[in-house]
Amino acid sequence: MPLWMPVVAVIAVLIVAAWLIGTLIGTRPDTSHAVGDIPMAPEERRGWIETVEAAAARYREGTTDLRALHLELAAALRGFASERSGEDLESATVREILDMADTAGPRSIDERLRLVDRGRRPLDTNPLGHVGELLYVWEQPSFDRDPAAAAEEAVSLARQVVTRW
Repeated sequence: MPLWMPVVAVIAVLIVAAWLIGTLIGTRPDTSHAVGDIPMAPEERRGWIETVEAAAARYREGTTDLRALHLELAAALRGFASERSGEDLESATVREILDMADTAGPRSIDERLRLVDRGRRPLDTNPLGHVGELLYVWEQPSFDRDPAAAAEEAVSLARQVVTRW
């Protein structure tokens, strides 16, 4: 048997294998959860800022406490992030939101939450990840030593999310 025949057979097997692998990889269903960045009109953004300011005003007037303020701000940010991302985040958990976000930090959600817990501030530069981390920070607001400072910081951080994203 001539030498060229086994060489051609090996090349043919490699071509078929490459084609099969390419087909399997190329036709695999997309399991990623892409989150868009839907543009927002200035009037809509102003409405969300007014929602944040109304929650802050209720806290300053004494009609709500720190926990209620955090809950109102969290609801406002969930609504805002839902409009910006196109995903329903009203009832999503913090872990689900962080799983959706294309993070700029560690891929592990546990590692991200550990770092956020240490600094008590959101660290992610990705807007959706930032919102998720901020909601995580607000989950235990009742134990803050200085409620007024915690309230002002929470309002400031919420205002930053609405104006920057």
